[in-house]
Amino acid sequence: MLLWLDEQNKIKTGRDIDKVISAELPHPKLYPKLYGVVSSFMMHGPCGEANVNSPCMVSYRCSKFFPKKYKSNTTIDDEGYPSYRRRNTGVVVKKTAASLDNAYVVPYNPFLLMRYQAHINVEYCNKSNAIKYLFKYVNKGPDRSNVEISDGDKSNQP
Repeated sequence: MLLWLDEQNKIKTGRDIDKVISAELPHPKLYPKLYGVVSSFMMHGPCGEANVNSPCMVSYRCSKFFPKKYKSNTTIDDEGYPSYRRRNTGVVVKKTAASLDNAYVVPYNPFLLMRYQAHINVEYCNKSNAIKYLFKYVNKGPDRSNVEISDGDKSNQP
């Protein structure tokens, strides 16, 4: 879903982004339901040293750039890309043997996440190149593979 906002409601600052997008685990005692849904659907990994065989791993590095760095505030760079607030709050979720914290949270909107109970990656974008990328990504078509089924080695048959 791609949304365009009118000038009056446009997101202009990191604080504006924080009102609609989060990249942090909610406090499990204050928001237990949201914590459970974020833990279930919005955690990346484990990857890296905790799981070198994760599908995201390429040349011993996460291709999605996790873990992300901790940040006390959301910022928007000169290209228009956000770096979401990810404070080191001590809140963690256990996935297999790994403890994952805010460095592994995929950005989400709390309302949409609670409403649909599914993985919903929400990103801020405001530059034409980002929008072009999104349209290209959305319209790329399904993944495909070719499969051949045979009866086995026919070289020994007359």
